[in-house]
Amino acid sequence: MTVLTHTRITPPLAHLDDLFPFQRDVFNTCMDYADNARDADAFNAAMAIAAKAINVDLPTSGCIVKCACPNCYSCDAIFDSASPGLREVEPSGPYNLPRYQCAACTDSHPAPHED
Repeated sequence: MTVLTHTRITPPLAHLDDLFPFQRDVFNTCMDYADNARDADAFNAAMAIAAKAINVDLPTSGCIVKCACPNCYSCDAIFDSASPGLREVEPSGPYNLPRYQCAACTDSHPAPHED
């Protein structure tokens, strides 16, 4: 008998769809800058501005991300990249953004290799 355990779901910092259009634009622009950063200073600055754009303090991990669920493509959760229960969807380089499913999507959707 297989027993599946569910991850402990940490509430997201914000939801992209709940932001004002200007906040979404600033957040998305900063996330693009962070994803293309060539050094730690540029990455850290982009993360700090992205956090301020959505009115949250930058977590101690120094990295916030939007859910990159490859199954639903509709999750708008923004969360700390060090939150428990995340599943890596795509590896990242030294300063590029990691791609994670949020804990809720991890519980709801099987991993691509588990399909």
